[in-house]
Amino acid sequence: MALPLARMGEEVGIVLSGASVAFAPIALRRDRELEVREEDLVVIYDHRLEDYYMLGVVRWITRYEPFLRRSIHNIYIEHPDALSIETVMPFTNAYVEIYGAICLNGKLCSSGQGFQSNIYAPTPGSRVFRLTNAEPLTEFLTVSSPVFVGRHKYSGWRLPLDTAWINYHVGVFGATGTGKSRLVAKLIQELISAGYKLIIFDHSGVDYVPLAKKLGIPVISASSVRIEPQILASIVTRMMGSLQSTQRDAVEVAAMCYAASAYGYNSSGQGRGAAIASECQQLTTGSVYRQKRLTQPSSQAGSNASGFDEFLGILGVVGQAFNLKTPTLAKLRLLARFSLPPELFDSLKTRGYEPRDIVEKALSSGAVVLDASDERDIEVKRGILASIASAVWEIISERREPINLGLVVDEAQNYACEHCGASSYALETIAREGRKWRFFIIVASQRITRDIKTSIRSNLGTVFFSKLQATGDLQELAGYLDLGKVTEASLAMLGRREFYVAGLMNPLRRPMLLRVDEVQI
Repeated sequence: MALPLARMGEEVGIVLSGASVAFAPIALRRDRELEVREEDLVVIYDHRLEDYYMLGVVRWITRYEPFLRRSIHNIYIEHPDALSIETVMPFTNAYVEIYGAICLNGKLCSSGQGFQSNIYAPTPGSRVFRLTNAEPLTEFLTVSSPVFVGRHKYSGWRLPLDTAWINYHVGVFGATGTGKSRLVAKLIQELISAGYKLIIFDHSGVDYVPLAKKLGIPVISASSVRIEPQILASIVTRMMGSLQSTQRDAVEVAAMCYAASAYGYNSSGQGRGAAIASECQQLTTGSVYRQKRLTQPSSQAGSNASGFDEFLGILGVVGQAFNLKTPTLAKLRLLARFSLPPELFDSLKTRGYEPRDIVEKALSSGAVVLDASDERDIEVKRGILASIASAVWEIISERREPINLGLVVDEAQNYACEHCGASSYALETIAREGRKWRFFIIVASQRITRDIKTSIRSNLGTVFFSKLQATGDLQELAGYLDLGKVTEASLAMLGRREFYVAGLMNPLRRPMLLRVDEVQI
């Protein structure tokens, strides 16, 4: 048995002296040198290695001419018109970065037929074939549950991506205009078809909401999703800035108790909501406000009181319970009026979806898109994302089984940065702990170093990347992924919807250049 190289491609050159296990210098045939491009897939056939073919990509194509050398001045520089086709004798060399070997059950195959790491340096004179039809290679790859997002740019090979590694998280990075949202949309379609459940957080409401309507995916407005009381407390204290310990505690408790009131939690009921309401009532028992309802603690409270006024009233009750002095309470109320948007509290009463409802809907219907475009405050958006992540962990702790659920976050610089608060912590927890429960994240952003928290980006098992906004981003990726010899010059040649895929989902484990399928949104 042998690879049908004549049907898969064309012979373009030979291996030169100095080849190693990882790299092979090659000379290109003159009649083929203009057809070979960097990132071309090639197979090296060494007649000394029976049933063993080396697979790699072309790098560093260089044109030479024996007389027109850089270090020698010659007459043709002064008289270029004297040059002719017959006078110039150009030739082309390049390097092949060897990604691995295709083994056909020969005596050199250590693990049977299939794709494996290369352990041989090709012999000088070995033949080099440029692949124009690489589809036969698919049968040699071990991919348990493949998905396809695009084709290799030059050979047209639909590289299968292994979803067995999706739980190790995915990152999509590229400058504005590279087509990140189209790639994420294609991933969404493929993962849903493969049986995965997704919660898609659409920051702007224009990237995935139209796709959801086209695919019949439920769309839920973020303004209708409840924020967990403890996360609301974190948001409020974060907005109010530096507070002393006791003052911070009072503000957090007041925020949690207001959320319990706004959501209609009743101490006579059952479950966590009843427990929260009971705790809030007990907190004020014995104070001078014993006879006042917690939901109407101030003189401003009543049927026409705003949610913000109710919160300030609760803050007064809780502050008394914490033995805060009257001037301190006045300071906190003033600080709240200057720092907190009133609509944050007014909107709580109209939020009908519990975060757990969103998760259950995604698990039952396959996917849910959250339209965050109607939420103006970024802290609220972050709080909603963190609340949903918390609800997923709650379900996991109850069921104690893999959940096969992904959280898709585009514009991740707003949620996964070092200073993004509750959402950043939630994504970090998923990145570190989610793989055991097949709870994964897909984050997309323009930058890597500044946009994504270190503990999140270092746990991304698969990364798609195109042109990047900063030169340091490629070096950052190379710190925890094998990027081979991809350089800034490689990225500069990329067009729209052209991405390298590197990491665990790529069965070759080395960066491959894909042209992502067109997705109509």
